[in-house]
Amino acid sequence: MGINLRLSSSPSGTRNVYDNSLDFSSFGGSPGASGATNLAAVSSFNTAYAALSGRTRLYVPPGTYNSSAGFNFANTAGIAGSQLVIEAYGVTFTAAGGNVNGVAINAGIVQGADNAKETLIDTVLSGASTVTLKTAGQTSRFSVGQWCCVSGINMQGAGDPPNLGIFEYRKILSIGTGALTFTEPLVNSYKDTWPVYTAGRGGPATVFPMQGFWDQEVEFKGASFTDTGNGTYGKPRVMQWTDCSFATYGPFPTVNNLFRATRCSANGFGGLEVDKCIHRIEFIDCDIRAVDFQSASVNELYVSNHSATNVSGTPRWNGGASLSNIFNGLTIGTGGIFRFGPMNYGAMGPTTMTNVSAPSSERFDVTTPFSDMTEEGGGVLSYAGGPGSPSNTTHYWAVPGTNAVLLDASDGFARSFQVLDVSQSGGRTYVTTNLPDPVPGTINGKSSPWHIAGHPCADLTMVTCTGNLLFTTQSALPAHTPFQSWTL
Repeated sequence: MGINLRLSSSPSGTRNVYDNSLDFSSFGGSPGASGATNLAAVSSFNTAYAALSGRTRLYVPPGTYNSSAGFNFANTAGIAGSQLVIEAYGVTFTAAGGNVNGVAINAGIVQGADNAKETLIDTVLSGASTVTLKTAGQTSRFSVGQWCCVSGINMQGAGDPPNLGIFEYRKILSIGTGALTFTEPLVNSYKDTWPVYTAGRGGPATVFPMQGFWDQEVEFKGASFTDTGNGTYGKPRVMQWTDCSFATYGPFPTVNNLFRATRCSANGFGGLEVDKCIHRIEFIDCDIRAVDFQSASVNELYVSNHSATNVSGTPRWNGGASLSNIFNGLTIGTGGIFRFGPMNYGAMGPTTMTNVSAPSSERFDVTTPFSDMTEEGGGVLSYAGGPGSPSNTTHYWAVPGTNAVLLDASDGFARSFQVLDVSQSGGRTYVTTNLPDPVPGTINGKSSPWHIAGHPCADLTMVTCTGNLLFTTQSALPAHTPFQSWTL
């Protein structure tokens, strides 16, 4: 089912018809009120909203609202399946320094380092609608109608949310003896032999329950955020930011089935951090100076008519999603750069770029020395510990199904290869690849010692992209050509 089909909608011609219409001032919120009073108003609204059903509009009268802590709307346990539009044109939200503003920022994946929340499942193949729990009695952790994150491969070994290499969100249709059946079949396969590095953070085939108030569709319209102390988060199932401006960073995507920013701006000194476990991200008609993909724990990315303006630092776009990236019009401003591949974890998936311009372009230069690897035979590499190897603990490339590359000491390309599987035994991580056995000391005119990196982009289509030599050269190549033809 397409992502947009999951969005609830009003009948044609009734987009602005609401089941409930509320005014923030009726809860005590006011531009002239104290920070504590405005914070109490948010809490009062959240309590009222939790008891409502259907589509709700919250009107916030214009003005600057101060808070003694972060503004955090729609953050009350017990909300389920709600739709909320916060209309805040002419409104500025200012929180005390260091506090986080946002929507449902305590929602998301239920996990715990005591391994009390993650639920391990048997290996399951794509196309299946039912998963079998390793411990049958753990079905008590779930309920019919609840959303879950089905997942595997922890690329970071820590983090909240976990940095999952393979994941999808599914809703429970029914619960049987030691089994969960979802309303839709799984897109991916998940193996119970994948490594676990930190209890409670996933790795092997795992189902995480989602908190009840994650199941919301929220749109924030027209607001300005003075986010100089920290980021602005929105963690419901669907989070939309429309006509919003941010003094520093911008709205951080995290733990969403759909994140959409439309006509939003953020031109301060900070970068917009793309967090983890987002199915689809959309930036439409935005002006955001810096976008940074820490990892490829994102399935899909869509960008349309986006600009990165040189206001408070170097404009940039860093990285992309693991399964699909579409850029239709992206302009990086003076002195800016476009970098392929995520900053630390995973690999950037198939990418189509049309009418994209950047003064310069390169890939992320994050590598792991091949000397960390032991060649076990048959293309299997092993290394001590994990997820990252001893020489680079913040770099993870071994996501099954993705591509990686061998580089020489000067980062010259030697060859690409595919990760087929990953497992763990005796304190070592084992990565099955299609590399030759043994790996030669000379490949394609390049010589060892080798370094390993995630492939910057193994499937790249560029059409009328300009501004630097890499873009113009790649635009002249056939569709689906790897980045700089990095393949054998």
